[in-house]
Amino acid sequence: MRKLLEKRNAIYGACAIWIMLFHTFRRIGMPYIPVLTNIVGIGNMAVDVFFFFSGLCLSLSAEKHDYQREGWREYYKRRLKRVLVPYLIICIPYYLWAAIFENRGGIVKKVVLFFANLSSASFWLRGTQTTWYVFAILLFYILFPVIYGFVKRNHEGKTFALLLGMGLFAVLSAYIPVLNNSVIVWARLPIFTIGVLTGTSPNRKEYPKANCMILSAVIVMLLGWVTSMSEISETLTIPSVYRLLLYLPMTLSLLYILSNTGEHPVKLLTWIGNISLEVYLIHITLLHPLKYYGIIKIVGYGLYLLLPVATLIIAWMISKLEKLILKNGV
Repeated sequence: MRKLLEKRNAIYGACAIWIMLFHTFRRIGMPYIPVLTNIVGIGNMAVDVFFFFSGLCLSLSAEKHDYQREGWREYYKRRLKRVLVPYLIICIPYYLWAAIFENRGGIVKKVVLFFANLSSASFWLRGTQTTWYVFAILLFYILFPVIYGFVKRNHEGKTFALLLGMGLFAVLSAYIPVLNNSVIVWARLPIFTIGVLTGTSPNRKEYPKANCMILSAVIVMLLGWVTSMSEISETLTIPSVYRLLLYLPMTLSLLYILSNTGEHPVKLLTWIGNISLEVYLIHITLLHPLKYYGIIKIVGYGLYLLLPVATLIIAWMISKLEKLILKNGV
C-alpha cells in the first residue's frame, strides 16, 4: 500500500501517456510490433487505474477526516472543484466549437446541443463519449459516501455480494436500452469500489512476493492478449462489457507489479501525473478538431509525437490558469 501511494503520481503520468497512445492507435493504427501493439491496444485499461486510485484515496481521506461525523459538505466542495474547474476551462471552448462547426442546424439547435454536451446529457441519453471519464468520476464521487458507509457498516460477506451485484449490473446494463449508452461507466464501478475497500481494509496481509509477481504477470499477459483482440476468430467476438470487466483482474495485477517495481518514481512521470486530468481532457478534445480539419491525415504516425507534446504544453498552461483562478477564491 505504502509503495503504491508513493508511486501514485508517477503511475498517473504513465497511464496518461498510455491513454494518449491508445486514442492515437484508435485513429490511425500503427505498424504491427509484437507485444507493443497489444499493449497500446488496451490503453483504455489505464482509466481503470485512475478509478482504483480514486476509490482508494477517497477512502483514505474519509478515514482521516471522519466525514461521516463532520458531514460531507467539505468533501463535495473539494472534489467537485478539482474536477469542474479544469473541465469547464477546457470543455466550454471545445463544446462551443463542436456545436458550431461539427453539427448542422440553426442557432437554437446549436445552443441546445452545447448545453446537452457540457452538462453530460448527451452522454447519458445518446452515448456521446468524448469526456465520459469526467461524467463517470463525478458520478462516483456522488456515490462514494453511500459505498463507503456500506463498507464500514457491513462484514466481508455483504461487501463481496455488493461487488458481485455491481458486476452483474454492469453486464445487465449492456442489454438495457436506457443504460446501454453508459455501460462504459457501469463496468468501471467495481474497480472504483475495490479501491474503496482497499483504503478501508483494517488488515493488509503480506503475500509471497515472488509468487504474486509471477501470477500477476501471467494474468496481465494472458488477459491483455485476449482483450486487445477485437475478434478471437471470424465468428466469436468479445462483447465490450465483458472485455471491460476483464480489465478488473488485469488492473489489480498491474498495480501489484508496479508497486514492487523500482525504488523511486520517475520525476517526469510524476510531473505529468500531477496534471493528468488536464492531459486527459486536452488530448481527447484536441483529437476531434485535428480530425475535422484533416490534420491527422497530414501528420500520420507523427500524431504519436505531436499529440503528447501539444497536450503537455497546453495542460501545463491550463494548470497555471487553474491555480490563478483558485487563488482568487473560486
